Amino acid sequence: MIKTSSISPLIVVCWLGLSAPSGARIGETLDQVLKRYGHCLGTVAADNGMTYKVFRKRGFKVLVHFYKNKVDEISYAKDADIFDDELKALMQDNAPGQWVGSGWPVYRWHNASGISAHYSFEHRLLMIMTDAALEREKKIGKDTLNGL
Repeated sequence: MIKTSSISPLIVVCWLGLSAPSGARIGETLDQVLKRYGHCLGTVAADNGMTYKVFRKRGFKVLVHFYKNKVDEISYAKDADIFDDELKALMQDNAPGQWVGSGWPVYRWHNASGISAHYSFEHRLLMIMTDAALEREKKIGKDTLNGL
């Protein structure tokens, strides 16, 4: 007979395993991302010229950017708001450890491994990226403005 005290942790572990969104991870290769999601739905280009592979998993639309054949930016979007538990799970999936940040109205975080995250309620989008990716995007933005 199983004791009641051993059932609760088992239920929690199973629930977390089923409810936590399965996401690509910062630093993974395309092969690893394809194993995690299956086939790619397509490729989209952003206004700044960067391209993203698009996937769908467990109600999330996932956009993945590669730099030197490794994931350096990943965005998760849903048709509904993404709340704290899901946000924390996605951030931990990509960079385990302590995330430090600020909440409403900004929702920005950073961790010691050099990963930043930003959630937009307006777009229902969580963006997670390496600090190097963030710097490259800032440079692209400046170069675009200088070209005008």
